[in-house]
Amino acid sequence: MGGTRTGILGTDADAHGSSDDDDVLGGGDPPGTLGVGNTVAMSSGKIGYVKKNWDPDSPEVSTYDVAGGTIDQVAAALRRQGQRWGHGGGEIKLEFPADFSSSLSVTLTAKLALHLPTWKQYEQAKDPEKVAWNRMFHKLRDHEDRHVAIAAEETSQLAQDLINQTKAQALKLLDAAVRRLKARQKQLDDDTDHGAKPGVKYGDVILDLEGT
Repeated sequence: MGGTRTGILGTDADAHGSSDDDDVLGGGDPPGTLGVGNTVAMSSGKIGYVKKNWDPDSPEVSTYDVAGGTIDQVAAALRRQGQRWGHGGGEIKLEFPADFSSSLSVTLTAKLALHLPTWKQYEQAKDPEKVAWNRMFHKLRDHEDRHVAIAAEETSQLAQDLINQTKAQALKLLDAAVRRLKARQKQLDDDTDHGAKPGVKYGDVILDLEGT
């Protein structure tokens, strides 16, 4: 009998800045198949193959507009968003096909996603204001990329852990992965004040003209 189990892997990336720094997505595997070529899994009802349905380097990216003629106005518009100036993370889904008893294969999906701001009046802004926006955006992107990377890492680890597990064991592993993912996402935001904390890795998400 087929079935699907889904859990949020963390999309609670609240950032007060941005970053396109080079801490890009890491720890995930490209789409493919992970499996064991033996008869043990086939004879014991244990998972023999995991189809990996995600690409850690290609999260789904969406945007929202913020308006303002000056950096101060844009910063005020972002503050109205609350602590979350961007979102990054993923959703894990484990699917058991209807023929699981014979195929002993499952599909693991990580819906990796980013949600980032765009400044509507950017092209009309003065050069120092563009520099300030770009600096903030790069830091924000760096913070959100890390949230996505954490989701990719945990999904990749789960794919390995599922091999040679029964369906019941697999569901327990999924639940544990979701809990671990949420804890890691929360830790990142606690350590960085959702990206707003200065002087820390994945932080410095600050929008002002200082330093420009």
